[in-house]
Amino acid sequence: MFLLYVASLISATINFWISRKFGRKLVTKLVGEKSMKEVDEFTSVEGKQVLIISRLFGFPIFEFISYAAGLTNISFKNYFVITAIASILTNIAAYLVFRNINFQSETGIMVWIGSIVGTGLIFGFFIKSYLKKKREETR
Repeated sequence: MFLLYVASLISATINFWISRKFGRKLVTKLVGEKSMKEVDEFTSVEGKQVLIISRLFGFPIFEFISYAAGLTNISFKNYFVITAIASILTNIAAYLVFRNINFQSETGIMVWIGSIVGTGLIFGFFIKSYLKKKREETR
């Protein structure tokens, strides 16, 4: 679990700096045109709250969040602190949920897939609600 945590922090840092340094052109090549539209939606509302929600519930799209954050004006320090703390929480939660799951069985695989889908739905709900709220405040 520790190695997974360290590897996720390293990959998040690299993805952030790729996006920050090379910007939209390279990110579009890496994630595709369709995903870039989603990046635009994410970056249209800046804030630590979006990153916190994304890191806690968006683990299925961990890399995407790192690229998107690199396109915002969030400081690297804030990005790294939020990513480091939220990653600890999600890694502990994943360990507690999956420690006794047999991934050799169909049930284990279904629990894993179900958790990813469920978390993705929760993430989508929170982000959509947050973005809607922010848009209404700017009007």
